[in-house]
Amino acid sequence: MRVFCYFVEPASYTLDLAKNVYDKNDIDYCFIKSYSLVKSELKSSKTFLDKFSVIQKIKYVFSTFKNHDFIIVNGYNNYPFILTFLFNFFSFNKRYIATESDTQLLISNNFAKRFIKWLYLSFIFRNKYVLGFAGGSNSHKDLFLHYGMQEERIFLMPMMVDNSKYFQAKKQFLDTFTFLYVGRLVKHKNVENLIKQFNINFKDKNAVLRIVGSGDEEEYLRKMYSSEKVIFEGKKFSNDLIRSYQNASCFVCPSIFEPWGLVVNEALSAGLAVIATKEVGATFNLIKNKETGLIAENMDDFGNKMLQIFNNEVLLRKYSNNARKLMQNYWNYELYSKAQNEVIIKVKQWD
Repeated sequence: MRVFCYFVEPASYTLDLAKNVYDKNDIDYCFIKSYSLVKSELKSSKTFLDKFSVIQKIKYVFSTFKNHDFIIVNGYNNYPFILTFLFNFFSFNKRYIATESDTQLLISNNFAKRFIKWLYLSFIFRNKYVLGFAGGSNSHKDLFLHYGMQEERIFLMPMMVDNSKYFQAKKQFLDTFTFLYVGRLVKHKNVENLIKQFNINFKDKNAVLRIVGSGDEEEYLRKMYSSEKVIFEGKKFSNDLIRSYQNASCFVCPSIFEPWGLVVNEALSAGLAVIATKEVGATFNLIKNKETGLIAENMDDFGNKMLQIFNNEVLLRKYSNNARKLMQNYWNYELYSKAQNEVIIKVKQWD
């Protein structure tokens, strides 16, 4: 079976997935955009569609449709998906199309937006040739189910990073307990409330909060909260970022909305216990019932859980060991390849 994938951008995690799964399984792919919000030091010789004219883009998508049996598209709002769907809709020789998404179900309060979204997604998701690749957990299946996709056409695809980059043979804990946040400094990441909880609970304790990342709130947060104990480190990449994970004691993810959160994968791979809010999608697969960290109901609870992990070295080391083992032995590219191959086998049977 000839399989093709449209990736959105050449982010580091996308290129790692392509290298460790798609290249090894001889599945061809291209990128819709040639730039990424996430820095990558890897180079790719693959096609970047934003380098093409409009006519060239249409020809490329049609040629890809004509020459492949199964097409995977990251997302469902971009032109490769829409064009592929339309080509398939009007073709006698049908292909199966999978849309891969880690978007959680959100119902807009705006009636017009809600109706337009329902009209579009219901039309697409009810089509028997469209499959849903739900990123990670069962909670991500709700979007597809809500708009009418049959459950037999929805498949869970684990969200991945290259775990091996972050592994340590033995986790070392520094004398000063280090809470680590990695991510954008924007409103929904809830970093200000994280800092407030840290300042309330750890003012007189041997602990620091290190904040890696930048964003719209960076200047404000630095001005309001920067101190010897709350340390803003700016953006970090590659080995500098890996060292930040490996030198930390516990990872914190306080988002009020997070479809998945690949930083959780990275932290667990480095042997860090993770404290995350229940809104973080990765908690369903990587923390809940896994004894790799704690899930907070609200920010007061988040602060209490920070204290709990700070005051219990046995629990901290237990979660650390479990985190490393989970990522090394189970939540890895072998799991992704297995999930993808099971879909391809099923599509062959349907054909």
